[in-house]
Amino acid sequence: MNLKTLRELKGISRKELAELTGVSFRSIQDYEQGHKDLSSAKADTILKMAKALDCSMEDLISDLDLSSVKPSELESHAPKNVRSDDEALDKEDTRAHDYLPEITVSDTVSKDLHHYILMHKDDKVAELIFEPASGALVSVMEVYTETLLPIGTKGPDELLKGWWHRRAVPVTQGNILCILERIGFMTPQAYLLRNLGLSLTDDYWVKPSGEALSWRDVSLFANEFDDVIGAGHFAGFNGDFDFRNLEIRFPSGSTRGNVPKSWICMEDRRYLVKGVEKGNTQQIFNEVVGAFIHRRQNKFEFVDYQFYTIDYGHGKQLGVSAEAFTNEDLEFVSAQELIRANRRIHRGASDYELFVDACVAGGLDRGEVQAFLDYQIMSDFVITNTDRNYENFGVLRDANTLEFVKMAPIFDSGNSMFYDLNMSHGTLELNNIPVNSFAENEAGLIKLVKDPSILDLDKLLTNEELSQVLASSNRTPEEIRILVKIYERKKDMLFKLKRGDVNWLKGV
Repeated sequence: MNLKTLRELKGISRKELAELTGVSFRSIQDYEQGHKDLSSAKADTILKMAKALDCSMEDLISDLDLSSVKPSELESHAPKNVRSDDEALDKEDTRAHDYLPEITVSDTVSKDLHHYILMHKDDKVAELIFEPASGALVSVMEVYTETLLPIGTKGPDELLKGWWHRRAVPVTQGNILCILERIGFMTPQAYLLRNLGLSLTDDYWVKPSGEALSWRDVSLFANEFDDVIGAGHFAGFNGDFDFRNLEIRFPSGSTRGNVPKSWICMEDRRYLVKGVEKGNTQQIFNEVVGAFIHRRQNKFEFVDYQFYTIDYGHGKQLGVSAEAFTNEDLEFVSAQELIRANRRIHRGASDYELFVDACVAGGLDRGEVQAFLDYQIMSDFVITNTDRNYENFGVLRDANTLEFVKMAPIFDSGNSMFYDLNMSHGTLELNNIPVNSFAENEAGLIKLVKDPSILDLDKLLTNEELSQVLASSNRTPEEIRILVKIYERKKDMLFKLKRGDVNWLKGV
């Protein structure tokens, strides 16, 4: 309940906090009342809250209940000097989801700065200066090839600094903070720097100045790895070896998302293994349900999640796995990157418009992009996927020409079908469910759909099939019955939409 305590200490209302952060009033209420766990929220959500309340992220998600702390002891939570990169660039643009902490050389860490070259494969992009202890990008000394800069980083140095900061594994992913602390890394950015900024989503990396390394030497697509750090989410971590002197680089330094994840190499292929948050097995069953639906619809490419038994010697755990949809010649560009890059250029446009226009500017057909979004919105609606955030979809681009090739496969449906909700609390307003996407609620998303017929309702899972899949999750039979009933109602709402009946959308 620290959020409520710190908010009241700051002397602001829930409504004011919502306006400051961009987080909905409903979500803030749910976090304060314990309906949602703030520690499981996205890192940028926690960061926005911390900035607005002048406290640390740890204060918000700490196990220490601040409501029981004496007022005199609350002085330790006094305001911190944290600013946003966007505020430095444009004081009028205060959209909270663009906030980033100021990246400076701390007085409490080493001031030993190192030169690196930002590379795209074997092409030099920019000369950078890092502080290894914190992993902070301190300065952009020179840009060599402006056209190769990551999307949205052309301009003031703060843009590239923000890109680097966001590239690191989120602090909310599994138990990554505990693991990094055990092996001696102060921040996820320091761990990212140790891994040369490598990722399995694109071909960017940083080369220590003066070292004779090539892309072939470091590429995670070409070089085998055994990511013991990623596996530590599932197996615990044995920190008895000297990690810093290892030659191997790991993809866990840049793997996004909150659920525990680990990349593995099998037969020269790369597979992502996903676990669950706090033992909530319904998340992985939701991934499989989504894959079932997309396979039957056969409309757009999707990530074909399969059940996977995780066994690292500490007991078997059920998860899902899927092969990477990127390679050395095909990079993923998230909707977040495209929207952020174009927001300053086209003020006043909606995020939906910004994304579609960016896709078209990159070489994709407008009609095909809109059809994809129609389908994604409709298929998310029927399974109540409330987390289609801007990192959970995007485009694939040719790593050599930098032209957009196609929409990225549909992925990440784990936060669906009320996976984190107690189903016994009562009825739900099914036409006004909050979402993290282009709109504040599902009805707002449905209003963006141009062709409701894009989803074939005859090719959805039957109620019996859905019930069978969920039967192995951690839901009770009564909860499964309620979920199936909701699923049936959602299908009926889409059936009415296809007939032109939009009465259920009115007033929303």
